[in-house]
Amino acid sequence: MNLLEVRRFIRIILMACVGLPCAFSVEAQLLDIRLKTGRNNFLLQERVIVNVTIQNKTDQLAVLANDKNWIQFSVSRARGVPVAKEGQPPEGEVYLLKAGETIEREFQLDPYFDFSEPGEYSLRAVVSIPNWDGEKIVSWPTRIQITRGHDIAILERGVSSSAGGAAPEVRRYTLQKAHVDGKLFLYIRVADNNTPSFRVYSVLPLGTMVQSPRPEIGFEIDAAGIAHVFFQCHARHYLYCTLNPDGKLVARQMFISDSIAGTPSMTRDARGRYGVQGGQRKMSAWDHPAPRRRPRGLPAKELGLPNP
Repeated sequence: MNLLEVRRFIRIILMACVGLPCAFSVEAQLLDIRLKTGRNNFLLQERVIVNVTIQNKTDQLAVLANDKNWIQFSVSRARGVPVAKEGQPPEGEVYLLKAGETIEREFQLDPYFDFSEPGEYSLRAVVSIPNWDGEKIVSWPTRIQITRGHDIAILERGVSSSAGGAAPEVRRYTLQKAHVDGKLFLYIRVADNNTPSFRVYSVLPLGTMVQSPRPEIGFEIDAAGIAHVFFQCHARHYLYCTLNPDGKLVARQMFISDSIAGTPSMTRDARGRYGVQGGQRKMSAWDHPAPRRRPRGLPAKELGLPNP
């Protein structure tokens, strides 16, 4: 009887004696599989990204990804009710996981599972090891909360259709606020309002907001359908973000107020171009595109941006 056969025998005995949960503990001694999402809260229709860490805790080589379904995800609601599945995330290339080695992979789950209802979701992964006689190993579970955002402002703009010669499409840009892991965040949601093929292009966190009953936010859409958002993210810090009609972040810049340059604000010139007047430009770790060198100043954790 080889090592894997011995472990299977032990697992069967434990399942009979103390139930299924302990079987997961035994499995975890072969591969330690953990799922991390970076935070606990996500907005409806926001991307759900999970980072999978796999550590080989045996003295044998584990061959991953030479089988089409080497990793399978499952999502469930309260009381273990499974969530509808509409496909499987692509697995990628082959991995040879040597004894003691660890790999990390990132998967986007929201295109393949139904996260359309607010509430708590439990995520798991099962990894199959073909060269271990098809051994299937279950990850430790991780839980996330899907919440609704509160609308702050809505703007609409007609933009060119992706189909040549067709009528312009209507884009709806919605600013939302939501508490994420104890902090107040500003989000933007970009969608069309074309029926029956309603589509959400992006739900993107822009940054933390200062707590205020009436936050001062600059929000405009220019003639090209580019969204311009300016808001206070910290005591003296402001963020200026631009996004294209598909909801992709074009740029994000930080400005600070001081006694000489004053308080920054978003302005529009005679040609209809938007920008920031006043304050000082401050290079930050959350600039987009990212600066070549990590700048000094406000730590990233102070901004608290979740997976920008």
